[in-house]
Amino acid sequence: MISALIFLQVQSVRNRLGARFRRLKNPKYLIGGIIGALYLAWYISLLAHPGTGPTTSGLTAADPLLAENLGALLLLVAMLLMGWVFPNERAALAFSEAEINFLFPAPITRRELINYKLIRRQIAILFSVFFLTLIWGRWRNGGHVWISALGWWTILSTLDLHMLAASFVRSMLFDRGITNLRRRIIIFVILGATIGGVCVWSWDQWPNLPPGAGFNETIDWLKQVLSTGASPYVLYPFRLVVRPYFSPDAISFLHAFAPALAILAAHYLVVIRANVAFEEASVEYSQKLATRVAAALDRRVPGGVAPRKAKRAPFTLAPVGLPSIAFLWKNLILAGNFFSGRMFFRIAIFMVIWSSVVFSGEHTHSPGASIIGFICIAFLFMSVLIGQNMLRFDFRADLNMAEQLLSYPLPGWQIVLGEILAPLVTLAAVQWLLILGAALFIQSPDASSPLTNDVRVSMAITAAILIPAIDLIMLIIPNAVAVVFPSWVRFDKNAPRGIENFGQNIILVLGQLVVMAVALVPAGLVFALVAFLANFAVAMTIALPLAALAAAAMLVGEGTFAIRLLGKAFERFDLSSEITN
Repeated sequence: MISALIFLQVQSVRNRLGARFRRLKNPKYLIGGIIGALYLAWYISLLAHPGTGPTTSGLTAADPLLAENLGALLLLVAMLLMGWVFPNERAALAFSEAEINFLFPAPITRRELINYKLIRRQIAILFSVFFLTLIWGRWRNGGHVWISALGWWTILSTLDLHMLAASFVRSMLFDRGITNLRRRIIIFVILGATIGGVCVWSWDQWPNLPPGAGFNETIDWLKQVLSTGASPYVLYPFRLVVRPYFSPDAISFLHAFAPALAILAAHYLVVIRANVAFEEASVEYSQKLATRVAAALDRRVPGGVAPRKAKRAPFTLAPVGLPSIAFLWKNLILAGNFFSGRMFFRIAIFMVIWSSVVFSGEHTHSPGASIIGFICIAFLFMSVLIGQNMLRFDFRADLNMAEQLLSYPLPGWQIVLGEILAPLVTLAAVQWLLILGAALFIQSPDASSPLTNDVRVSMAITAAILIPAIDLIMLIIPNAVAVVFPSWVRFDKNAPRGIENFGQNIILVLGQLVVMAVALVPAGLVFALVAFLANFAVAMTIALPLAALAAAAMLVGEGTFAIRLLGKAFERFDLSSEITN
């Protein structure tokens, strides 16, 4: 029977690849496929030269023990969060509707069904191994490509089996009446006791981090913390898993691969021999998955499947008002309860209280607090660059409802504005929290530093004014692509991807950068001119927010013009346009 299941896997992969290649007959996909293939070939040729591209060999050569300990620590955190803290569901293996109808009634044992799904999961793991080896492999600096590949395979396969075994344990806990909340409390109690025991055991052996320590001093301190006291014992099993990847040669790899393979086999035996009924949960999970896919295609709940639990409204919608506010209300519900004003207010209050505790007493420079502030700045830049691609509750989620949207007695620009408002408001709220965190936690190292309180407040206000206006332009671009090139938009995030989607993403990113650069040029000139002129009348700390207001007004004007044009394009939107994934 297992040979028949393997045959089914092989044929499924062949059919999927065939469908992807046949889709390249469409010029919209062919162009993306060609660009994606050219970029991938160029990147491979670039990485083929020694010493280019990202690699972990420098850290490994400089301090292999530190690299191994850091890898083990990351693996421990990933297993803990992804397997035991965040998940809510029972043990469920994702089967398609056809697999449920044909395989579940068939004379197949539970072990064969699990092996069938594990083989399918290995296909995704092997693709991940290929790209991780290509991008992060140490073979470009004299290492062996097969060591990198097998090292990544060991890590990813162990992590995958651990996630599945953890889901089986969660299911058994459910059967014994232990809810998600009780499970998390037990996990945090065990985790707290473990951390407390490690600290008590190792307190006299760990060195103190000196005040104002730089990067090198912090790395040395971390190295000693991870290699002394109880830390090596806690990280030991995870070090065994990551050790093959960091092996410098074939002999070392063979010695490290045996215990890692034993841990992998132990996880496999736990998964295979676990007496957990996963079939019912798998059917329920597959029905939910089919419901999400159908909802992404036609926004309806098919087949009598019960809809999801209603989400709390973000605010009370007035019976009379701007139509765009109704779209904002609807899309915020689509975003989920986390993106609510109450949640953001709680986080802001927590940050203010925490910063006041950190800097209570005399004004001293805290390296840890400054690190938090710089992390906020890093996430702020990331949110500006990729935030619009993460918050997709706009036209990219509602374009399949174009027939209903066009039936509303509204001008197109109001619909466009309403669709853009929800991700804009959400993204701006997240960014304001990050700006608040940076302003609170980045402190002046000494009294002579130019980073005074006035300067920090001025820069925070400037960023808070300017960044939402930039977000407006960044959000208009992908929504314009959704209206003009609907076949390039992935309405179902679970749909299989191909190299043509990769090429389309490259085109979209490059186009977005070009359009953004063009939009920022006049705004940047206005900002520089207003800041220069205002500096003669007021202090620079006041001139910067004034210049930000002028530049934001320029960007909002450009956005208003673009929304008007996009509204006219949406009014001419052809429902027969191809919308496929």
